Amino acid sequence: MKILSCVARGYYGQSNVVEPMYIAFTEPLRALGHEVDHFDHFLSRKQAGPAVTAERLVSKVRQGGYDAVLYLTSCQTANEINESVREAARFAPMIAWNSDDDFAWESQTSHMASAFTFMFTTYRHVYERNRERYPNLLLSQWACFDGFGDFEKAKDLDFTFAGQIYGDRVASSRYLAKHAGLQVFGLMSGRVRTPAFLYWPGIRKVTFRFPSIYGAALDRYEDVAAIWNRSRISYSPMESSADPKILQIKSRVFEQGLSGTVMVCRQSPGLDEFYEPGREFIPYDDLEDCVRKVRYYLKHESERARIARAYRDRTRAEHMWTQRFQKLFADVGLAKKGAA
Repeated sequence: MKILSCVARGYYGQSNVVEPMYIAFTEPLRALGHEVDHFDHFLSRKQAGPAVTAERLVSKVRQGGYDAVLYLTSCQTANEINESVREAARFAPMIAWNSDDDFAWESQTSHMASAFTFMFTTYRHVYERNRERYPNLLLSQWACFDGFGDFEKAKDLDFTFAGQIYGDRVASSRYLAKHAGLQVFGLMSGRVRTPAFLYWPGIRKVTFRFPSIYGAALDRYEDVAAIWNRSRISYSPMESSADPKILQIKSRVFEQGLSGTVMVCRQSPGLDEFYEPGREFIPYDDLEDCVRKVRYYLKHESERARIARAYRDRTRAEHMWTQRFQKLFADVGLAKKGAA
C-alpha cells in the first residue's frame, strides 16, 4: 500500500531530536513492504498556521494516490482539523491514532471522531464506553520498534529511569533514589539529585542556565534506549502528566521490551492484558513496595534475568509495531491490499 503518515518528526518541536512516533509510523510500515510518505502537520501548523496546514493536507492527499492516511491527533483541536480531515477522507481513508484518551477523550478527541474514517484509542474503557456511539472507533495499543533494543548488552546499571522528570515524578524519583539507588537520566533529572531550593522561582532564574544542575535532555531516542539496554531494572512511572491519580499504559511499557531490562511499575488498569505480573514485569503497590522488590531482584540475578527474558519473548511474539499495523489494517478492511 501507499501510506501517508501524518506525525511530527521533531520531538516537541525540536528539529534535532526525532519523535519516537515518527519512527514507529514510518520504519515498521516500510519493513512490511509499504510505501510511506510523511507530512509533518505539527511543524506546518507551527510555521504556517492551521488554515494553511489544512490546505496542504487536503492537497497532498488528493494528489497522492494513497491507500490510507495515518494521523496522530495529539495537541490539535477539532475546530482546527475536522473540515480538512473530512475533505481529505474523500480521497483516502483517514485513520486517527489517539493518545491520552483517558483524560482527553471527552474534551478533545471525541469531537474529532466523526471527521475520521476510523479512529483508534489505546484505552479499552474508552472503547467500550463509546463504540456504540462511534462505530468507527477501534482499539489498538502502543508497541515496540525493532531497532534499538540490545538484550545481550552488559547490564552495568542497576536501577534507572530514562526520560523527562516533571510533576509527581520528582518526589517519587527522589524517594527511589534515596532508598533504592535509582539513577535518573534526561531532562530535569537534576531535580532528583540536587537540593530543592535551587528550583525556587527566584533562584531558578540563575540556575536554569546550568545543565549540570538541571539535567540535559536525552537528545535522541537511541540515547533513551541505550540506558534501557544497560539497565537491570527500569522504573516505569504510569501516572498521567495531567493527573497523577490516573494510571496509564505508557509507550515505554512496550518500547523497552527488547532491551533486557525488567520493568517495575504500578499495576495500571488493563496492563495484565499485555504482560503477566510477576512473570514478565514487576508490579508494585506503593513506593515502599517498589523499594523492597527492586532490592530483592537486584540481589537475585537469575530471577531478574528470567523475567527480563520472558518480557523480551512476549514483546517479540505479540507487541511489535509490525504486528500492530497488520492488525490495524485488518480491522479497517485494508489487509487484502497488502504491501506495495
